[in-house]
Amino acid sequence: MPKRPLLRRKQLGLHRVTDLANGALCDSLFIGACAKLFALDCAAFPEPNRRIKTVRLIVLSVLLAMTLNFARAEWRLDADTGGFYDSNLSNSDRRSDEKDDWAWKTDVRLADGFQLSRDLRLNLAADLRGQLWDRFDAFNEIGAGASAGLRYRFGLGRQAPWILLEERIGYDRFHDSDRSGWDESLRLHGGIAISERIALEAGYIFGNFAASDDFWDEQGHTANARVIVDLTSSLQVVLGYTYRDGDVVSYAVPPRPDILLLTSQLQPVTTFGANPLYTAYRLRGQTHAVSVSAGYALTKYLSIQLAYEYAVTSHDPLQYENHLVEAKVAFAY
Repeated sequence: MPKRPLLRRKQLGLHRVTDLANGALCDSLFIGACAKLFALDCAAFPEPNRRIKTVRLIVLSVLLAMTLNFARAEWRLDADTGGFYDSNLSNSDRRSDEKDDWAWKTDVRLADGFQLSRDLRLNLAADLRGQLWDRFDAFNEIGAGASAGLRYRFGLGRQAPWILLEERIGYDRFHDSDRSGWDESLRLHGGIAISERIALEAGYIFGNFAASDDFWDEQGHTANARVIVDLTSSLQVVLGYTYRDGDVVSYAVPPRPDILLLTSQLQPVTTFGANPLYTAYRLRGQTHAVSVSAGYALTKYLSIQLAYEYAVTSHDPLQYENHLVEAKVAFAY
């Protein structure tokens, strides 16, 4: 696809010099921000933050605001909706305690892009998401958030490598109000196309969720990698692997003295009913997940997507498995 002109053509050479200087400033700001923010979030695993730290986003926004008058905006709307199934919503390690359920999930995202320089792009977005579960309505959720991301491309053309630094802050409201709270995530993602049909992507995510009740606080570090293959002009297949180290909540019917040896953070819940009454155990776990997904473009703007993921989470000796299946319709304009 041919590149659009980034700026209106100037007759005076002075304007061209100014544009190049601003482009160089944006590039240096982006590289410096990546180095500082990534180093900050790869520090020792901290306790959940009760005040979502927005300083990084604010500083980054102020710096970039100085260059917006040189940029061209491009709006984009993404939306998807469909069914989602979790074979072990209770994250239980005993077959008798496992509870499965399916949900209807919908996500909408409106983004505005600004080309700050030839290789650097700023994306500002707002999103709305929700999920409605069939049997266990405590997990029913509606959330809204805003994000800012910088994408830098190392060269021209579709196969040029790229890197993305993105911060999102939002609020998630659950039917079980104690679970509701503020959600922050910092994402560093990159990719490269090794041919016209095959691309590799990898990334890191730091997630922090501060709930109304401290028990439901959640924090974790996630690393992932994907292989993306365009089988045809309409059909795309993705193979993925994800590793996560962070807080998890596992539900079980007491007594469970073996889990009590792992954590002292527990809470009786009626999430899965009162007979039997489950106990929620909050502990740190490591998750390994493999996934495969396929997307088929029906039209220029509409596609259908199918995905399957198998995940194993453990905190020795506790270990549980999840089979996740999703089918949805996606719209992009």
